[in-house]
Amino acid sequence: MQGHGRTGQRKTDRRAAQQSAAPSGSAAAQRGRAGPEVYAPAWDTARRTLARAARLWPALLPSACLVCGDLQRDVVCARCATALLRPSPHRPRCPRCAMPGSTGLCGTCADDDPIDATLTLGDYASPFDRLILGLKFGARLPAAGWIAAQMAAQMAAEMTAQMAAHTAAARRASTLPDLLLPIPLAPHRLAERGFNQAWEIARPLARRLGIGSSATLLCRQRDTPSQRALDLAARHANLRDAFSLISDLSVAGAHVGLVDDVMTTGATLREAARVLKAHGAVRVTAIVALRTP
Repeated sequence: MQGHGRTGQRKTDRRAAQQSAAPSGSAAAQRGRAGPEVYAPAWDTARRTLARAARLWPALLPSACLVCGDLQRDVVCARCATALLRPSPHRPRCPRCAMPGSTGLCGTCADDDPIDATLTLGDYASPFDRLILGLKFGARLPAAGWIAAQMAAQMAAEMTAQMAAHTAAARRASTLPDLLLPIPLAPHRLAERGFNQAWEIARPLARRLGIGSSATLLCRQRDTPSQRALDLAARHANLRDAFSLISDLSVAGAHVGLVDDVMTTGATLREAARVLKAHGAVRVTAIVALRTP
């Protein structure tokens, strides 16, 4: 009988716990308070504990700055970040290709250029090239998250500035892309490296901006030799018909952001943008971590 009594008591306790939360239609629920919470306090305590631990990790496990190597608390130290991200009014960039030293469109950008605008954090030059080299060839993947965070902040600032310009062109430029696509790697290079550095940047950037992204919508339909030793004409020939889309429905009428780690001549990004425009994209913005000056 005592066992049956304990069973009955447990059932009573369980019913009481289930009834302790106010029904969804009650006044308490409508005010956003559902009466006594059974599980929330424990979860809230765990969340606060995890948040405190996350704040302690940088102090307990310092990081070497990927640019200068100093021990500090972030992927890139504050001094190097300031030097890289500091805007230079004396070195304006071409709004279409981000080549430094150009007021307005530079002389190399064609009127029918498939790229409408290019955004970059800075120049691909020493010592900041170490950030990309560490990511691409050293698998320093936290660098991609850091780049995405800085790029998201820059894009928000530029949107605000463009919206304040009160011109039709500025309003078009102030819109975020609808979709981010990374420049795809050749299959053998992806297999060798194990990751696509452009996707590692695009994925967290899309999350921060609250927009869509896809790692596979834009693909390479053939392998291409390395571009490093080729001049501009040879680069264009090398990339002809190198890219394709799995479906044109995803970009028709869309503003697409093309993400890559470095823009050198722009041949790769332009060929990818040409394919996107051919499939109905109305605007293509190149988003690159660094730009070769």
